[in-house]
Amino acid sequence: MTFTMLLQLLENISAIVVISLIIGQLDYFRNIVYGKNNLMRIVILSALFGFLSVIGTEHGIKVNDALANTRIVGALVGGLIGGPVVGFFAGLIGGIHRYSLGGFTAVACGLSTVLAGLLGGIVSKKKDVLRMKGRHIVLLAVTAELIQKVTVLLIARPFDEALKLEAKIAIPTTIVTVIGLFIFMRVFLNLKTMQDQFGALGANLALSIASQTLPHMRTGLNEDSARRTAEIIREMAKVDAVAITDREKLLSVRGDVLEKHVPSEALCAQVAEAVFAENTVVYRDKDYAFLRSLRLKSVIAAPLYHRNERIGTLQFYLKRSSFRTSQTNLKLVDGLANLLSVQIELAEIEHQSKMRQQAEVNALQAQINPHFLFNTLGTIMSYCRTDPEQARRLIGNLSDIFRHNLKSKGNDHSLQEELEGITSYLEIEKVRFANRLKVSMEIDESLLDQKLPILILQPIVENAMHHGLFPKISDCQLIIRAEASGKDVKISIEDNGVGISEERLAEIWSHQPQGIGLANVHRRLQSIYGGEYGLAIDSKPGDGTIVSFRVPRSDSGKDVHVTCS
Repeated sequence: MTFTMLLQLLENISAIVVISLIIGQLDYFRNIVYGKNNLMRIVILSALFGFLSVIGTEHGIKVNDALANTRIVGALVGGLIGGPVVGFFAGLIGGIHRYSLGGFTAVACGLSTVLAGLLGGIVSKKKDVLRMKGRHIVLLAVTAELIQKVTVLLIARPFDEALKLEAKIAIPTTIVTVIGLFIFMRVFLNLKTMQDQFGALGANLALSIASQTLPHMRTGLNEDSARRTAEIIREMAKVDAVAITDREKLLSVRGDVLEKHVPSEALCAQVAEAVFAENTVVYRDKDYAFLRSLRLKSVIAAPLYHRNERIGTLQFYLKRSSFRTSQTNLKLVDGLANLLSVQIELAEIEHQSKMRQQAEVNALQAQINPHFLFNTLGTIMSYCRTDPEQARRLIGNLSDIFRHNLKSKGNDHSLQEELEGITSYLEIEKVRFANRLKVSMEIDESLLDQKLPILILQPIVENAMHHGLFPKISDCQLIIRAEASGKDVKISIEDNGVGISEERLAEIWSHQPQGIGLANVHRRLQSIYGGEYGLAIDSKPGDGTIVSFRVPRSDSGKDVHVTCS
């Protein structure tokens, strides 16, 4: 009798599992099970698992005016999947149905069904249900059966009949409950895996699209970037039409279904207004009459943000729509809108960075060392009487320096332009140094068109003059070199001055100095070309200094040395 009962109960639980498998293939059901916990989810899951509990009762085996069945499995799984509230109502539905069938165990069985649902709900709050180990599942199933059997023994009368009943059905019902719970947990684990796979596919598509749109969104949200972005999204997402708006107007629309429709701007504005009003992803399949007129099934739209403020919308238009495609596109639109918002933020950050760099260059161009200016004017005044021609040349060199700074526009210029400004500066310094200074330039003429950041050499030369050579009494030498070095151009400024102390070098590398010194040059080079570039300083006190740096090469040719002194 026990073995026959076990087979019948297994047949019973198999029918319930088959129903669960069929329902589990529905996208709607999976989204309900693993979606946000709201009233609709509670109602649907309570009804579903309550229904499974009822089926377990209906397929029960008549034993001594009672039923041996798998009723508590539906309530128990309902609590595990849906939480305590779902477990309670699923158990209540199954319990009321069992009570309506009558029998001396009706009240006890109805109550134990509710308790089983609550037990599953409590466990779901304490543990990650989908990661429960086998021994935990066995323990849970046995505990649920014990609760049912103790409840029957405590409430059902006559007690002797209740005891005889439980002695007869205890083993087969417990075995079936354990097996049923194992199977259900596997079913729902597979459903979660399927759901995660769909989510992963959507995330991968969103990331793929975002990687394609990134170069265009670097300019921010405008008509050109919106047009290119909409083209990429429509092609990769395989939707019928894509529209991108800002807060005031339609920036771009791609897709024949809307491009050929004259009032498309007004239509997209309606959708954008709904998105701004609800401040979330919007799905519409009935609300707009124009959907039917364009033979469209639905529209999905999400807001675009900048600094937590809504600045536009991303809209998908679909001719064919099912729950599955709608849910997939809902996630895709939401994910893409978030990624595009991040790209818009990055574009703003990049724009501000460029503005700061330009402001720094402008400040450098406007910054002339006041000591240099006063000393130069003093030198000119002293020559006005003794050597007017020399004074005239010095005035010309000083005016060349000012003219060079004023005419330099943009962030870079050629090596030749940089050297012209330095030459005028050095002509003045040679007069101030009297006969102590000798300057040599060893420049590969094919590199004269090489692009350099503005004012990148002059601070290094000034540093060599003022801190390296000026303290020397005689034999001051300065060499400026520019040569090809693989894919780069190497530029070095060498002096035979007093050198740089270790303390001063440490200060330079710590980026503490401000202004137009070596630290500033080093920082600018790394900001423009990357961390592998920057200044290299080779110096020892008393042995002079070599300051060099590399920049990516833009031209090549043979070595030609130009020397001046």
